[in-house]
Amino acid sequence: MTIEIITVPCLKDNYAYLIHGNGKTALVDVPEARPIIAALDARGWSLDEIWITHHHLDHIEGIPELCDRYGPKLLGAAADTRRLPELDTALGDGDTFSFADSTVSVLDVSGHTIGHIAYYLPDANAVFTACLLY
Repeated sequence: MTIEIITVPCLKDNYAYLIHGNGKTALVDVPEARPIIAALDARGWSLDEIWITHHHLDHIEGIPELCDRYGPKLLGAAADTRRLPELDTALGDGDTFSFADSTVSVLDVSGHTIGHIAYYLPDANAVFTACLLY
């Protein structure tokens, strides 16, 4: 299976990451909506899921606009639900979930913030946290 990862520059110094495979698209963090919508439209993709790494505004600010437009499921840290938008799936260290026929593992990487999580997608050999680590 092929997983495609698109880095989307946002704000002046931030990024979001689109992950596409088997007709599904996920997004890691949402600094702002406009460039993400442009990237999705350019590829003819919709948005199925948003994976939130932590609560800082420059990682969640565009969520309401994308939810209104695409209706994606929101995934994020169970330990930080009081500071995140309402989640469809609350995750913790060691949890796994399926995306595009792949298993995604959740890692607690608290330090930058309490409740900060990372997503490990082995089929793409990538870890997504506040940034993308290959």
